Amino acid sequence: MWTVEPWVSRLELEAGGKVLLEQSEAVTTVLISSAKFLARQRDLARRFVLADEGLTEWISTNPAEAQAIIREELAAEMRAEIKRSLISRGWTRIILTSGISTNALKDFVAKAKDVGFLRSAPDLSRLVERP
Repeated sequence: MWTVEPWVSRLELEAGGKVLLEQSEAVTTVLISSAKFLARQRDLARRFVLADEGLTEWISTNPAEAQAIIREELAAEMRAEIKRSLISRGWTRIILTSGISTNALKDFVAKAKDVGFLRSAPDLSRLVERP
């Protein structure tokens, strides 16, 4: 099974799971837009990217408060108590960045193709852009 934090830590702590392959450079969340939106709303896209960068920086410099907020949000979504230890353990595996590694993205696309999620690998040369 492939999953992301905090579910990796939950499987380890609550079900005795073992990590067989750790992919610290795996792309799990990407901010995307259509070309049409960028053409029509480039300034709005730029402001959204700047807000994302600011939030990423805040999370990086305020880990305890960020973890508390994440724990509260997950508890509300799951309607169950989320242990502080679960979030703090998973936090050690998360790499927060506003940038994207094109190599990691290429690897992600290649693997998606290999397992049948994509019929062909798209051209990524125009995919990553700063608005």
